[in-house]
Amino acid sequence: MTAEPRRARVGVSVVFAACGAAFATWAARVPAVQADLGLGPGGLAVGLFGLAAGSVVTLLAAGPLITMIGSRAGALVGATILCVGLPLVAFAPNLEGFVAALVVLGIGNSLLDVSMNAHAARVEQAYGRPIFASFHAFWNIGGLVGSGAAAVLAAQRVPVAAHFPVAGAVLLLVALAATTRGFLAGPDQGQGESPFALPGRGLIPVGVIVFCGFLAEGTVNDWSAVYLTTVTDASHAVASLGFFAFSIAMIAVRLVADRLSGRIGIVVVMRGATLVALLGFGLVIAVPVAGVGVLGFGVVGLGLAAIVPLAWSSAARKQPDNPGRAVSAIATCGYLGFLVGPVLVGPLAAAFGYRLALACAGALVVAVLFLAPALDDAAAGRRR
Repeated sequence: MTAEPRRARVGVSVVFAACGAAFATWAARVPAVQADLGLGPGGLAVGLFGLAAGSVVTLLAAGPLITMIGSRAGALVGATILCVGLPLVAFAPNLEGFVAALVVLGIGNSLLDVSMNAHAARVEQAYGRPIFASFHAFWNIGGLVGSGAAAVLAAQRVPVAAHFPVAGAVLLLVALAATTRGFLAGPDQGQGESPFALPGRGLIPVGVIVFCGFLAEGTVNDWSAVYLTTVTDASHAVASLGFFAFSIAMIAVRLVADRLSGRIGIVVVMRGATLVALLGFGLVIAVPVAGVGVLGFGVVGLGLAAIVPLAWSSAARKQPDNPGRAVSAIATCGYLGFLVGPVLVGPLAAAFGYRLALACAGALVVAVLFLAPALDDAAAGRRR
């Protein structure tokens, strides 16, 4: 192992953390932005639609773009747009400006996300062993740091007009330094080829796995606190611990998931992770007590943590001639699940209650049990 792959691993990890911190900075201060603009629930929903629209459109275009310019350049551009989007949100004068700013934020987040994952696949290939999950752990770490800092500043009544520009500038400097000094030099595999070729059919089951994993993650992100306050009568402080336990569990597992999959195999890890996630959902739903709910969401995090990064790594290996295109296709499936899941929980909860709505989101993870063999590269080689 030469020094360059090690340096690249550090650089990509820092960029993952910066991306997580930037998005968490916005997410943690949504109420403050809403209050500054005087938006009701409808106006906020329109703004969030702009964020989703910018994200989805960019996910569809990221693969061809990275094929043309490479993952390193894509990360530079994506980080710049994402960090510029933060002050644009802070200084939005009205609803129209708010929507436009969130479109910019969504574009930057998606382009950076796909670019850094594509480069992570390149670094993993240079290492010659699984390291993909550790990158995603740093995204969670950055998210905790960003949301924690936002909570402290909100408690001190620091306005977003002061918070977002400083956070955006600091995170941009960190991301640009890590990208220019840490990322691998030279073109990516497949860079310069036709940007509009379709990904292979072998990615379909991987896409379904990532869709289910992201759907469950998005549901916990958006609804865990609401579920605990509504179903278990938890206070807002206790309800926030559900997501905190979920995040800490995700970080812990993602730091060891690579070595675990290398020792016992990716299929065993994925199936074990699925069973753990289902156990966590079962605890949350079967025992409507605040403490058990917090524990249950932590167990859900233990299970879901490995599913998405290991599937993403498998996708890049399945299309080694152009891993950026594969990562972009899988990212589109994943973020579709991340957006769809939380949206569906609301109507289901209104019609059947929160417990059944959460059960439906958790039940989709069962698909990973049956699709996990599609991630086994050795088995795929024997079938070919």
